[in-house]
Amino acid sequence: MTVKGKPTQTQRTVLRELIARESPYPLDINLADRFIDMGTIIRLRTGDILTKAGDVDPDFYILIEGIMRCWHLEGDGLMERTSYFGLPGTVSISYHSYLLGLPSPNSYETCCPSTVMRVRKADYSRLIDESPEFARWCLGNVQFQLYFFEKKGRIIQGSARERYESIVRNRPEIVRRVPLKIIASYLGITPQYLSKLRRTVCLS
Repeated sequence: MTVKGKPTQTQRTVLRELIARESPYPLDINLADRFIDMGTIIRLRTGDILTKAGDVDPDFYILIEGIMRCWHLEGDGLMERTSYFGLPGTVSISYHSYLLGLPSPNSYETCCPSTVMRVRKADYSRLIDESPEFARWCLGNVQFQLYFFEKKGRIIQGSARERYESIVRNRPEIVRRVPLKIIASYLGITPQYLSKLRRTVCLS
């Protein structure tokens, strides 16, 4: 993990676009820029942990490039289970830590080289307090997250083969860039079984 400082002009342009699409309530460009000015860019390698389960991390993160996953341990801590994948624009925040100061129950980890913007809790909360427009954007962002969780429940169902085919159709970049064992932990099957499925499912 490498802290790179403030966003570059190119990253600012990307962030404006991501912020605009991550909530049904738009932000004025000046307010979006004020939010971006609060951020710090962090570069992560494949397998870097952004937030580790058991740590208190109340900060706000938005993925600029790459793929991340949220995961936890099941079965007496013997098995990793991936809850979801994050693509550019995905917001990561441990509400256990942000709201209550409790350790995060999940780990947030990169699946390939990735870049995020971090905004400290104090800055994020202050902007919510000062700007009803920003608070509305935050509400919309949470609503979108709930929508996508419902959508995931509708799409990722059926047999292991059907669930894998759904990922191939809907998120082919995950199939191309995420290690096999991590995809298996998302589907709830073994890497060996997923390897067999891959040989019978078209990846084009």
